[in-house]
Amino acid sequence: MSLKDLQALGAFVPTKPFKRTIEFDKPILAPEEEWDSPDVPKFTGETERVSIDVYFKRMSSADEVAIAQAPADLQPFVMVFRLVRNEDGSPLFESVDQVASMASWVLAPIVSEIEKIEGSRPKKT
Repeated sequence: MSLKDLQALGAFVPTKPFKRTIEFDKPILAPEEEWDSPDVPKFTGETERVSIDVYFKRMSSADEVAIAQAPADLQPFVMVFRLVRNEDGSPLFESVDQVASMASWVLAPIVSEIEKIEGSRPKKT
């Protein structure tokens, strides 16, 4: 076996990010003057359908290991942290905690898209 043999087999995961458009049901914000605090947005109770372009990288073996080794309750956040990218391929998020602080209305569709792309999450063994 040689490096060329492995490359010919497709054994190396491409690093170039690819774009997917994801739709969300975004809560509609009330006007800022109606918020109780300037740091705490108030929602109207209604939603609107929006879409955004999200860049992903393919899951490598290092990503699979990192996700599988994370505690079960953190695995979705680690997965998004490692696989969601900027258009240039650099990581979008600064930390797993930053991903964990996202609202579920945006996080869940991203996790769902990753699972469609890669299959279900790696399991701990």
